[in-house]
Order: sequence, then structure tokens, then C-alpha cells
Amino acid sequence: MHDSKQINKAYLLLALSLDFAPVEKILKNTGVSIEILEQADNIDLKVVLKVLRNIKHYSPNPIWPSTLGSHLGINTHGPVGYATISAPTLGKALATFLEWGQIRFETYTGEIIEHDETVEIIISDTTGYPELKEVFFESFMRAFEVLNTLILGKQPKEQTQLHFERPAEPDIQALMIEEYDSKLFFGAERNKLLIPKQIWFARSPLYDKDSYEFNLRKCQQLLNERNHGNRPDLTVKSAISKHFDHVIQTKPQEKSPPSLAQISQLLYMSERTLNRKLKLYNTSYKLILEKERATTATRLLSDARYTISDISELLGYRESANFCRAFKQWYGLSPTAYRRKPPPESSD
Repeated sequence: MHDSKQINKAYLLLALSLDFAPVEKILKNTGVSIEILEQADNIDLKVVLKVLRNIKHYSPNPIWPSTLGSHLGINTHGPVGYATISAPTLGKALATFLEWGQIRFETYTGEIIEHDETVEIIISDTTGYPELKEVFFESFMRAFEVLNTLILGKQPKEQTQLHFERPAEPDIQALMIEEYDSKLFFGAERNKLLIPKQIWFARSPLYDKDSYEFNLRKCQQLLNERNHGNRPDLTVKSAISKHFDHVIQTKPQEKSPPSLAQISQLLYMSERTLNRKLKLYNTSYKLILEKERATTATRLLSDARYTISDISELLGYRESANFCRAFKQWYGLSPTAYRRKPPPESSD
């Protein structure tokens, strides 16, 4: 268990404002006050756990996590929320929220799996605390539904599916079915969300290219400023992302991304240890490098100043053909074809 993890204060302040229970009872035995919360940026996990336990004990609302999720507006998430709402498609918005939400609450990892007709989002807890795992998934998924409604104009009733690991009592199930828009399943093997592809690929009328890219940069800046010593996956991601930003800005002679060995040295651990720690977060150095290359590639392809050869070199490929082959595996089409695609239409 990692008590050194943190959660952005905005989520606790929101919970306090929703009158789940008297504030003094919610903050009982936490050692913090409203004034302390307002002055902090992030709150330690051990404090968050005490708050959650107090709400569960004192609140008359048995489904308060989903109620909390329904109030998690875009402003609550800062740059993560603004990047999410300005993404080109619903799927890209949810993927953005899933990826960058980890800089706001260091309690989970997310995995996106594409099937023939659906896209599956699996949420894995990284804290080891069952009560936090349960509260986080229920509130996070309700926030996803609110986001869907905001982008699509309405939430397709029961077209998305939510699978909860916990086997809720019948009366609790009834309340949750009334609260959520998705079709619900309880006692599932994994906490996950299933979205039909026709919804996943729906274009967002709120898409704004400049706003999306600006807020993604803000997210990356926040990531770079945070000390993620207890999250090796975020540390590796930050190191590789900072490398690509440096290469794009300065164009040095050496453009190879930092290797696993180099990052291991920065973290004062062996490659074997880093590999083992990354595996705990369902990832690896190779997967993180590929994801950062894929994300950076699309950003560079949107800028006509960069040729395919330029982008290949900036991403550390020895041959353009290797980059083109990798890009097609990521996105299903060549870099040239991707560049020619018309952008999603934005509303006036």
C-alpha cells in the first residue's frame, strides 16, 4: 500500500460541499480543516481514506460515490478537464481523461482494449485499499457518463455497460440503476466500462484543436513538476516526454530516447527492479515509449513544417520506413494518409 500517494484537493472540497454529512464529522480524526484543505494543492492518501470512511459511516446516502461523480464537472479537473472537453472525439476525450487523470489522483491505472464492436476501459486500483478502489471506480465512472452527456448532448440510456466487482445488495443495486445511465452488472471479474464503437468514435461538437493541444501541454507541465517517485510508470512517461520536447525545440545531434538503463540509473534502481515495478502498473518501458512516440507523432503531423523524415528522426527512428510501419500499427493508416485526413468538424 502506498500512503505517499496524493489526490488533488478539489475532489475533497467538492465532497464537503455536497452535504453528505456534517463537515466536522467528515473531517473527524483527519488532522485537517477546511482552511488547511484550501491552502494545500494535494492531499495525502491517508487523509483521504479517513475522509472516505467518515462519509461512509455518517452519510445517510448509501450511493454517495455516484452522487459525487455526477457533480465532477470539467472545472473540477483543471487542465485535464479542459483538454478532455476539447478533444476531437468522444473516445479521445475519455482516453485523455483516463490517461491524464492520474496526475490529479495517483490511485489507478487504466487500460483501453478494442474489440470488434466495443471499446473496453479497465480500471485497476494501485493503492491496495478496497474501500478507495470501490469509491473511486463508482465516482469516476459516473463522471465518465456526465462527460458523455456533455459531448453527445444526451447519454444513450443503457447503450454503455458498467461492470462492478462488488456484489451490491438488491436495494443498493436499485438505487444505482436509477442513478447511472449505463446498464449495470454486479459481482464482475473486473471493474470496467464497455462503450459501443459508434459512440466511441462519435465526433465532438466541442472540439477545439488549439485548446486541446494547449491543455495537453499544461497537463504535461504539471506531470513534469510533480515528484512521482512512487509511480514509476509516470516517471518513465515524464522522462520520455521531456526528451521529445527537448529534441523538438533544440534539434540536438543525439535524438535517441532515454533507454531503460538510463532511466533506471536516474531512479537509483536496477533495470530488473524497474521492470518489475512497471509490471505492477500493467505496463512496461516499451509500451510507454511506444505510446509517447504515437502521441508525439500525431502532434508533429499536424504541423506542416515537419516532413515524415523529420518526424521519424525526432522520434529516434533510424529509418523512416520503421516509423511508418510503427505508425500504421498504432493508427491503422500511414503517416501520410493520417495527415491528409480532414479534421473533425467543430461547432460554430
